[in-house]
Amino acid sequence: MGSGIKMDHNQSSPENSTYYPDYYYLMNDSLIYATEDLQIAGTVSAVLYSLIICISLTANGFLLWVLWTRKGPVSPANLLLLHLTVSDLAFTVTLVPWAIYHVWGWLFGDLACKVLSGTIFLGLYSYMMFLTCMTVHRYVAVVHAVRRAALSACRERLYTHLTCTFVWVFSIGCSLPEAFLSVTEITPDGMTCGPTQQSLDVELAYHYMQLSIFFLLPFLIIAFCYARIAMTIQRSQIGNRQHAVWLIFCIVIGFFICWTPYNVTIFIHSLQLLGQQATFAWKEGLAYAYYITHILAYCHCCLNPLIQIFGGVKFRRYLSLSRGFRCLSERERNHTFTSQGTSFQTSATAQTCI
Repeated sequence: MGSGIKMDHNQSSPENSTYYPDYYYLMNDSLIYATEDLQIAGTVSAVLYSLIICISLTANGFLLWVLWTRKGPVSPANLLLLHLTVSDLAFTVTLVPWAIYHVWGWLFGDLACKVLSGTIFLGLYSYMMFLTCMTVHRYVAVVHAVRRAALSACRERLYTHLTCTFVWVFSIGCSLPEAFLSVTEITPDGMTCGPTQQSLDVELAYHYMQLSIFFLLPFLIIAFCYARIAMTIQRSQIGNRQHAVWLIFCIVIGFFICWTPYNVTIFIHSLQLLGQQATFAWKEGLAYAYYITHILAYCHCCLNPLIQIFGGVKFRRYLSLSRGFRCLSERERNHTFTSQGTSFQTSATAQTCI
């Protein structure tokens, strides 16, 4: 399947073997000695994909229902969250055929290969950008509340709509090469779907784009903004400050855990492409590292909705899991500031409730 690491479909494979997903070809000759392990890995991947799909569809579906039917995407914060939820759902739905691919090979034809390869990257890229936009919006609302208050609600919604449009257009543009370059191929192991072999410069360009635009830049922005938000909350007299800071910490750490190992693996592979000598064990380790880290990165579609639902209070009130859970939500909704309300405190409270 499409990934941050392009695979070579021309590698030899063991005779009488079953189908293996593309990224296993990173192992090159080690594939001959790891047939049984790879069969197990393909099954485990399908199971983990299925688990991600179930959690993400449930959580993001609930968020979408609340945003659309209960709250309505009126405020800029809700509008950004709505687009992020749609991005997560698009990515999640795309995982279904890839889960099947890990077990039985590609069954959906060449056109579906191109569309689904592009869509999965569209979900990855748009998620990263919408999460960054949401972070910047919260930063402005909390740290620069006075300036934000001077901006009319109509103009703020207009800017938000323009931002969302730009994110989708830019994400589609970045994912189109993945769609156009993905092809199906009949091999002795079955039908595959993956990118065609590219020149070294093109492959490295993909890696650098992934590392810089869709990891390092968003991570630096998110870390800076949430650090400033946390400091502002600590200095303020907002009730339940520790809870708000803990939520911010969870968001940053969750982002770091999901995406850093995956991008480190891509970076190491880039060094290997640049001519760094790699031993047999090194190549095998890199293949297994990608196997683990790309699944960890795909868990991102579950992370945001779970934090939104269980970490804050905006959506928890719509859950009816238990009487105790509803009482907890009611107590948190009744939190008040310990001093007179100001425009800054009102804005900060709304934005730190996730």
